[in-house]
Amino acid sequence: MFIALIAKILLTALKVLLFLFLAVILVLLLISCLVFFTPLKYSASAEKYDIIKAEGKVSWLLGIIRISFLYNDGKSSYKLRIFGADYKKLAEFFAKRAKKKEKKKFDLESTEQTARDESEGDNSEGKKEEDVFPKEKEKHIYKEYKPSAEESTPSGKKEKTAEKEAGAEVEERHKEVQKNIQHSKDSGTDKGKRASNAVISSIKAFWQKIKSIPSKIKDAFNKIKSSIKEARKTVRNIKDKFKTVKEFIFSEITKNMLGVAKDNLFRLLAKIKPRKIKSDILFGTGDPCQTGEILGLAAVYMAMAGTTFNITPDFENRVLRGRIMVSGQIRASNLAFAVLRVIISNEWKSFYKEAMKIKEEF
Repeated sequence: MFIALIAKILLTALKVLLFLFLAVILVLLLISCLVFFTPLKYSASAEKYDIIKAEGKVSWLLGIIRISFLYNDGKSSYKLRIFGADYKKLAEFFAKRAKKKEKKKFDLESTEQTARDESEGDNSEGKKEEDVFPKEKEKHIYKEYKPSAEESTPSGKKEKTAEKEAGAEVEERHKEVQKNIQHSKDSGTDKGKRASNAVISSIKAFWQKIKSIPSKIKDAFNKIKSSIKEARKTVRNIKDKFKTVKEFIFSEITKNMLGVAKDNLFRLLAKIKPRKIKSDILFGTGDPCQTGEILGLAAVYMAMAGTTFNITPDFENRVLRGRIMVSGQIRASNLAFAVLRVIISNEWKSFYKEAMKIKEEF
């Protein structure tokens, strides 16, 4: 019975864990589907008559994230809303909350510090009474009195010792005078020898420098020669690298890769192009030829995109005024699939191999 009960508990725990694991996987799948397949809707309008005005809106994840911007005669503003709440207000709210927490923390620390200071002050009052006169507690050291030599000797001996001391002083002075005379003679000879030795050493050093000039010139010439050779080698290497890169750019592999990328780009543009376009534009560049070229490009785009613009050309004047409104949607899955198609293609594989070879050579 006990073993059966433990087995039953283990099975129920495993079931709970499996259900939790499946729930986490389902939540992750739901989030990934929302991110990849929920469209990012956009709409924008602009007009230019007396002043320039423009406004636009972008919403994503079923309106959870919304961005709106406004431009009016040089002044611009924007708003970011998350779950309907303004991002700036939320940021200000959290900033104020953080400041309040810091203020409370600082007040608590200041109160604790004051309490510590008060307690330390009470303890210091008791100690001050003991340390008012710390020097008085020290022991004084007294020097022993010793009688001088004159006091110990009798009067007859004092006169004899004075005469001896005077004669000794005269002899010492005479010896010092003789020593000074001999020292001056020796120093004069030493100074002459030192001066002659310094002159000889300076001449030798100058001669060594003159001898080393040709070797220094030779070394400098060799250095210049080696630096010129190295510069030539670097220039040749740069030329070779540039040549290999140029050949790679203009090779068939790169052309095929660009063709695949261009096809997928046009597919992506066809899916993310504006679905609604309303316009009423009057334009002119002042040059009839240039105005006609721009009008032709606009006609080609309208034919490729399958949309129409209401454009009125002015072949005589330079003018631009009117209004245009655009709206559409973009999905992250479209971009992901376009990139995946490029990566899976054989053209990308061959292009990547050649690029890695060139990188290894460099």
